Amino acid sequence: MSYQQTMFDKIWEMHLIKKLEDQNDLIAIDRIFIHDVCGAFVFKMLDEAKTVVADNTRIYATPDHTPATVMGRTGETSKTGKRIMPIFTEGCKKYKIRLFDLDDPRQGIVHIVCPEIGLSLPGMTIACGDSHTCTHGALGTLSIGLGTTQLYHAMTTSCIIAKKPKTMRIRLEGKRRPEISAMDIILFVLSKLGIEVAVGYAVEFSGSVVREMSMEDRFTLCNFSVEMGAEYGLISPDEKTIDYIQGREFAPQGEDMDKLIAHCHEIASDKYSVYDKDIVIDITNIERQISWGINTGQVIGISGTIPDAKDQKSDKDKDSFLEACSYMDLKPGQNIRRLKVDHVFIGSCANGRLSNLVTAADAIKGRKVARGVKAVVVPGSMLIKQAAETMGLDKIFSNAGFIWGMPGCSYCTCSNDEHVASGSRCVSTTNRNFIGRQGVNVRTHLASPLTAVLTALSGSIE
Repeated sequence: MSYQQTMFDKIWEMHLIKKLEDQNDLIAIDRIFIHDVCGAFVFKMLDEAKTVVADNTRIYATPDHTPATVMGRTGETSKTGKRIMPIFTEGCKKYKIRLFDLDDPRQGIVHIVCPEIGLSLPGMTIACGDSHTCTHGALGTLSIGLGTTQLYHAMTTSCIIAKKPKTMRIRLEGKRRPEISAMDIILFVLSKLGIEVAVGYAVEFSGSVVREMSMEDRFTLCNFSVEMGAEYGLISPDEKTIDYIQGREFAPQGEDMDKLIAHCHEIASDKYSVYDKDIVIDITNIERQISWGINTGQVIGISGTIPDAKDQKSDKDKDSFLEACSYMDLKPGQNIRRLKVDHVFIGSCANGRLSNLVTAADAIKGRKVARGVKAVVVPGSMLIKQAAETMGLDKIFSNAGFIWGMPGCSYCTCSNDEHVASGSRCVSTTNRNFIGRQGVNVRTHLASPLTAVLTALSGSIE
């Protein structure tokens, strides 16, 4: 048998420039994506250092964090956008970086835009100043979120210094029920493995469940890799990957596409490759999942009850449990179902794609949002918004009582002055439920688009 390698090892070696001291490697970066917040900060660093980017053809930008998502918005609609957007747009102009601005039909959340227009391709190394850059790994890329200083180095050298992580495979097996989404599956995984299981690892998702998933579902899986502690999350490319890429604006064509297809087969993990950690999870009998606490591992089934302190595995877990119960105003043994909510949000780089909106619209068509609930849906990109409106989804949501928004991060990061009302309880299809994430004393429950819609209809978690 020939030498067997994981996909992560293959791509890492293909991009290894030099081994450095202290177990660090110098890695070449193929593509760099920036949004308005990380972009504004790195442009200030470039200006102060009086330096230039190494290769502007590798870099693409789109604003997503600070622009308001209300109809008729401009870059100055939000106070934060008014401060950040001029720095960002002028920086893109000065350093000749391709920008998909607010008036561009391709604008949107960076982790949705770049894959959907064919900029994220199998075998690439990708860097972005955002922790959810791991999302792009669904296409078979090594994609890492960088801090501002690291992003500055990547933009000025087209490479990064990084320690090679260990490898972990999470095999998802079993048969999922029709109502179970990728969001339910990854929340279930986090509830079983915790939020630190992948610290120091690159996580590859595989198994029969992953093979059957659409690309949009796979993006949701990889999006949450960082929530279990991993810097990288990835899935070996297959026919679904190739079908997804073909025909997209920046995707290769003709012979170049043939080469990419061959490359996909080349980089896929070998059948007998060995991982540092191998985990199998059966999802056959899971129900819809929802977070109850203040981290992404504090998750239960929709018919479940809040756990007990005595069930916590360590003192650290117990402390987090007690803090979560206090902040979320919940008690051990309490049912999560029927818990009254004030706000529902559908969107984000986790669940703002067209299939997510279709699922939600199908469930709410002809029905009405419960009185007292503010319900908002924000498409992940202008292309998704256009497709959804062509299908009439915007009218379905609006007729039901949802607010239909413009693309952006919106109520996920709340970097654009859009916050959930103080003290409210919110069911959200986003990826973080930290204290204060969506607003002062806001209690966030992470859930799938279907659960979010059913909750909006009933006025309580459903």
